[in-house]
Amino acid sequence: MGIIVRVLEANHGDCILVTYEGASSIFNVLIDGGTSATFRYGLRQRYPGALCSVLDDLKEKGQHVDLAILTHIDDDHIHGLIKAFEKPNYLDKMVKSIWFNSSRLITRHFNVPEITENNILLVSDSPETSVKQGKDLEARLDELGCTRAPLIMAGQVHEVGPFTLKILSPERKQLELLLHKWPTEVDSGNTSSHSNDYNLSLCEIWAEDKFESDSSIYNGSSLAFILEADGKKMLFLGDAHDEIVTSNLRSFGYSDLNKLKLDLVKISHHGSQYSTSSEFLSLLDSPRYVISTDGSKHGLPNKRTIARIIKSTDGKILFNYKDVIYPLLLSHEIEDYSSRLEVFGDEIRL
Repeated sequence: MGIIVRVLEANHGDCILVTYEGASSIFNVLIDGGTSATFRYGLRQRYPGALCSVLDDLKEKGQHVDLAILTHIDDDHIHGLIKAFEKPNYLDKMVKSIWFNSSRLITRHFNVPEITENNILLVSDSPETSVKQGKDLEARLDELGCTRAPLIMAGQVHEVGPFTLKILSPERKQLELLLHKWPTEVDSGNTSSHSNDYNLSLCEIWAEDKFESDSSIYNGSSLAFILEADGKKMLFLGDAHDEIVTSNLRSFGYSDLNKLKLDLVKISHHGSQYSTSSEFLSLLDSPRYVISTDGSKHGLPNKRTIARIIKSTDGKILFNYKDVIYPLLLSHEIEDYSSRLEVFGDEIRL
């Protein structure tokens, strides 16, 4: 019995599998799907990526994805899942329920006309047809009988299988900002440093650190939630805005004197300095702060985020790619701080 967390190698994206092992049952929660290559990559997608391998493993064990959560529409969070729906006998057969604040759900909630350009089209990957035909993801979910959640917003508390999920983001305002035609691919790089800040020392950062908030409306729409079961608590932030999460943590009664005790925190937006403030970190007490990225995009993770976590917490910072760690510390910082940075490994058992 217990909870297993696997932060998959999803390139510069997020793809996380949380498995609850009970005495008589298994419950799997898949959070995001990374980039398309997280599912399959190479010429004609001939090679299985991390997500494909995990789904193959679940199939061999006779397990399902009991809940899939798409936090928001960024390519590096959603495209691996889209590819897994397009490939026969994967998510089309395996997923039982899904959370996704789709454009259709949002427009219905606000009682405005549907924005059909925002519908996600799947491409048939079946060998039975020579012509690839597009199908709307939500229509396909209806065909599969997949349970759909209503619009997910801050303040809600959901009981799903053995888990309790307390929603911290988005709020109504962030969803209302999505009432327009979405770009074909969402690049959140305008909120990240395209060149890294690794030449700065930790002391230089601490001496003049000022937090500037993320301005991306798509990141602002990201789901963030506390996931809890059997006394274990995890905080998954997607790319959510720091100030929204911080405000809602305070609304739950957490403060620097009454910290939220956690077993794991998945840091927002791959360690962007615009998504993790010292104020936010002051509300948490966790031994693990996880950053998911291969370091290939936008200079992430920012060293400012690393510096804030080191200064504001006693926890370790875990990465799912080992090569990301080496550039983060200057030579004179290694002895004092290298013990705070570790590679995630295959899984964490809580």
